[in-house]
Parts: sequence; structure tokens; C-alpha cells
Amino acid sequence: MCKNHITIMIISTIPDMFGEHYYFIKEVFPQLKEICNSHDIDLEYIDLFFSMSEEEFKTCRSIQKYFNSIDSDRTFYICFRGQKLGCVPTPADIDKMTLDEYPELVDYIGDTSFTELTVMHALHPFEKYDNGNAQSLPPVRHSFFYFRNDDYLNELSDSQKEIYTCGHCDDEFVHDLKLAMAKDLVFHDKREFDKLKDNVSNINIRRYDGVWDNNLVLSDLLNKYIEEYVEINDMSIEDLPDYYDNFPILNSKGCFNDFSIDGNSLKDIIIEDFVNELKLEFPQKFK
Repeated sequence: MCKNHITIMIISTIPDMFGEHYYFIKEVFPQLKEICNSHDIDLEYIDLFFSMSEEEFKTCRSIQKYFNSIDSDRTFYICFRGQKLGCVPTPADIDKMTLDEYPELVDYIGDTSFTELTVMHALHPFEKYDNGNAQSLPPVRHSFFYFRNDDYLNELSDSQKEIYTCGHCDDEFVHDLKLAMAKDLVFHDKREFDKLKDNVSNINIRRYDGVWDNNLVLSDLLNKYIEEYVEINDMSIEDLPDYYDNFPILNSKGCFNDFSIDGNSLKDIIIEDFVNELKLEFPQKFK
């Protein structure tokens, strides 16, 4: 029997989600991979942030790479969101090649974060142009959104809040409102898709808690994550661009090292969610 190949894409704000990324690749993905293998399904893992080449980053084609990666396999998509909105691209951050391919982007530049744009393209894809010909894309068939609860905020120092929230931005109220609206849009999309008789997109939404550890160092988690990432993708560290080395906060202490939902391991919940969607995607393999 021929194996089915699927790719699971992961996106989040960076670097406040290094803890979640490492947790997923170390604790969750190996079990998902094993489950898929046992049902003759080949599972690949792509971190959209680390999928960029240094050239794509320097030439302002980050969002184009994100969109193209999602377009290559609109099957599974995971998004972790915390209390950070993320960077909002300016006209200087998106090149003409990207706008030629996704012209609708022009309406959102300067007002919508990279992460939110990627979520929008996953659920309600921007129209894509190839040599002037418009192409309508379907939404991702199985998406998973995990929203981190904010109970930990009182434990943070001012420097830590710079990483995990909007820090000292010009207007924290507007920032928090935009983040709330971004999350509410996912709930709205789920309600709208669920109403459809022939629903082609399942949206799974969970809220989770993390255990805060003031002794963890972000750079340590990043290095561990990179080691796992290159191993599962059969790469070398030299294959990755070094733009992430420029993060000014990598030596900061404090991060999450455990996650749960109502006392249950987040790992078990994600695996359960994923398997339920696998059964819908490959019913003949889960009889």
C-alpha cells in the first residue's frame, strides 16, 4: 500500500513560544509520527519561522514563504498564541514579488501582524496569482489553535513582560484589543464553518496553562529545539539561517516547561485532537 504523506505546519509568535515549540517537537511530535507510521501515513513537521532561508528573510519575502508553505499542503496546521500580538509588517517588510502573488495583502500592511496574516491565509486564503491568473485556494482542512491562559503574567518581571506581552508599547489597550480580536476571529470562523452542511475545514480550539520556570534560559531552549528540528528533518544546523541569533533577549531567564488543560497533559490532548482529525482525513486507514 502506498504511503500518504502529510505535513503539519506550526506557527506562533517568536520568541515567547520557544517553550511550546520545544515541548511539541520533543514530547508530542514523536508520538504523532509513530501513530501515523502505524497507519501507513508519513508525517512531516515544518516550523514556518525556521523554514525561511536567510535570503528570503533579507529580501522581505518572509510572508511569501509562510503562505507558499501552507499552500503546498493545506491538510494540518497548528497555531500557538499567547499574550503577544507579534510584529506588524510595514511596506518595507513585504516585497513586490509577494504583493504580485498575493495582491490582497496590500489592504493589511501596517495593521496586521505576521502571525495573524498567516492564520487568515490558513482559514480564509488570500487569492493567489500565478502569471496574472487568479487561483482560489481552499481553507486548511484540519487546524488546531492552542491559546495560552494569562495567569502567569503577575509572575513576570518588567524585562520578561517585554518578551511575553506587548511590553511598553505606545498603546497597550489597542494592542490588547487587537490580540483579543485576532483570537475572536478564529472562534468566529469555527462557528461559520460548523454551520456549513458540507464543511471542508475543521477548527479545533483549546485554552491551556503553562508552568512558569524562572530558571530556564531562552537560548538553551532554542538550541535544544534546533537540535531536534534538524534531526527530524534530516538537516544540519548549517542548513538553517542565522537570523534568529539576533534576538536581543536570548539570554533572558524564565520560560514554560510544562503544559496542561484542566489537569490533563497538553501532549495527550493534542494527540487526541490530532488522531480525531486523522480519522476524518483517512477513514479507510482507521477502520
